[in-house]
Amino acid sequence: MSATPTPYAELELGLRRLTADAYQVDLRFTHPDSQAEVPPVSGLATLDLAELLTLQQDSRSYGETLARQVFADEAVRLLYCRARTAVEASSLCLRLRLLIGPTAPELNGLRWELLADPETRAPFATSEKILFSRFMVSQDWRPVKLRPKSDLQAVVAVAAPNDLARYGLAPVDRDGEIARAREGLGGIRTTVLGREEPLTLERLAARLREGIDILYLVCHGALVRGQAPYLFLQDDAGDVARVEGSALAERLRDLPQPPRLVVLASCESGGTADGSTQAALAPHLAEAGVPAVVAMQGRISMETVEKAMPVFFSQLDKDGQIDRALAVARGTVRDRPDAWMPALYLRLKSGRIWYEPGFAGETGDFAKWKSICRRVRRGKFIPILGPDVGEELTGTTRELASRLADAEKFPLNDEARTDLAKVTQYLSIDQDREYAQNEVIRHLRAQILERNRDLLEDTLKGRRLPEILDVLVAGRRDDEACPYRILSELPGRTYINASAETLLYKSLKAAGRQPVLLAGDWRPTEESHPRVPPFEGKPSAEKPIVYHVFGVFGQPDSLVLTEDDFFDYLIASSTYKLIPTAVRGSLTESSLLFLGFPLDSWTFRVLFRLIMTLEGCAKLKQYSHVGVQVDPEAHSQADVERARKYLQSYFGADRGAGRGRGEPRIDIYWGSAADFLKELRTQLAKLKEEEEEVTEATMATGVAGGWF
Repeated sequence: MSATPTPYAELELGLRRLTADAYQVDLRFTHPDSQAEVPPVSGLATLDLAELLTLQQDSRSYGETLARQVFADEAVRLLYCRARTAVEASSLCLRLRLLIGPTAPELNGLRWELLADPETRAPFATSEKILFSRFMVSQDWRPVKLRPKSDLQAVVAVAAPNDLARYGLAPVDRDGEIARAREGLGGIRTTVLGREEPLTLERLAARLREGIDILYLVCHGALVRGQAPYLFLQDDAGDVARVEGSALAERLRDLPQPPRLVVLASCESGGTADGSTQAALAPHLAEAGVPAVVAMQGRISMETVEKAMPVFFSQLDKDGQIDRALAVARGTVRDRPDAWMPALYLRLKSGRIWYEPGFAGETGDFAKWKSICRRVRRGKFIPILGPDVGEELTGTTRELASRLADAEKFPLNDEARTDLAKVTQYLSIDQDREYAQNEVIRHLRAQILERNRDLLEDTLKGRRLPEILDVLVAGRRDDEACPYRILSELPGRTYINASAETLLYKSLKAAGRQPVLLAGDWRPTEESHPRVPPFEGKPSAEKPIVYHVFGVFGQPDSLVLTEDDFFDYLIASSTYKLIPTAVRGSLTESSLLFLGFPLDSWTFRVLFRLIMTLEGCAKLKQYSHVGVQVDPEAHSQADVERARKYLQSYFGADRGAGRGRGEPRIDIYWGSAADFLKELRTQLAKLKEEEEEVTEATMATGVAGGWF
């Protein structure tokens, strides 16, 4: 696993218009090592845009004047000074985000990358200790999922039309741009567009539809006052095709997952072309769902691009930190007059585009893989599946909650709208419970169809969810990276599924096994008590149990969806002992592998609580490993360590019988469930190969020594 990244303090600088020339400045500071919240401050600022306009030829004076205007209020200036002192005292770095409100669009045109420290007068944007970015506002609620570095794909797209001279534009160094981009992207798999065939919008859109992470687009552009930005792409003959920036944004919006990073490089231009096209296009890309955009704000010189962009990509290759990579790139050309022009528009929480999966705190091979693999081979393990195990196939619950919230005009804040339990709680009150259940199924169907367009034809749009899942399982059986295929090949005897869809059950059947699906009706009524689903005999690898602990689609009374459901289910489960006996016995005698759970989700918290109230749960301390997946974008590695302590407090030595035997070995995996399962399969094969080599060596020694 890669080394722990440098921790950053967070400083958010917000601006919104109050009157014709007065703005409110909001400053919010967060220290990563402090649990105490620092109260934000607000103050007034008078931004003299006319004065700044006269200073455009003097970058230093522009940055200092802008700082003087922004930090004019004493309260704002004081909080900034306190934040800087705290950061320096803790040997931290600072992530500075600029957020311009919708009431002040005129401020987007200022050269914020020249902004200086109000005390030291040093520019922010060229310091590697201060990561400066502009926060992009977007109504796209789809969660941004990071990918392992090894899975990244990039596209370098260069438009070099034949007739640029007709528009007064300089020629594009197509081969040079491609070579520099490919060199900077290092080991990332890269496809080139625009070399063999002209770069048309259709060809670009077709490649983006296949799924990529990084788009590096080199083309001229035009921005006429009062009009939408244009890009100069090509037609089939290789001549200029003027494409509205909104047309590109529309193509990106229609993708199931748009690129995570778009880099818009402007060549040196003349005539009517204006390099600020790229900066004007950035908000359109943000609205389309692109979480990170690097754009040029002016007519940046080719020399600056040639020096800065290879540095940006090479630094990005080191740790995936987009804002840090651009800070280093700007610093490389700090002495050039256009060094301020590369601007970063960002809405990624961590600033990262990739991560290296692995166990927290491990810099080499994980020492306990053999223990995990041996328990898996003996069937002494239980996969406990969260709702995000198959996120590549089904999407995440956060995404599903956002879709529902948008469709139903959910009235609560941004954080609540990604919580499925909260959104379904609202729907069950605003409409009724049956409506909430049906809408969850309807939007999940749509989500699955969107994510599997290569497999699920339009003819399936009218089919029921079980039929769609059948086609999906059959179509993904040849995909060795599919987490459900990997799970179906493990010799599990008991599987606990916290999701209501049946992909695991269907995958086990497709693998030739005979799974038994269990889900109980837990709601007490006047006529009946909750009942435990019956199961006769003992589960086996050939006939495993798939226990849907929070219910399954198709059995409405088994489903646990809303916040009230989770509370009521906990009470009913405690009262009526709803977990089947066969499952309960296995739970306390196995290594538990939690897969695909956001640690702050209702499903994880309630399920974990249920397990820890089972009789005999203290036995879990005897076993070596408990694997938990942690989302690299939603959680930092510091969060991973806190998660480890949280789980140890549950499994720890002070709980019930077995007191004093020490804490269990709990290992937190930083990455997705698919990452963990792929690595588990690799480690199982490695262990088998090592044991076969040992057996062969032993047999050879035994024969030579006369043992037989």
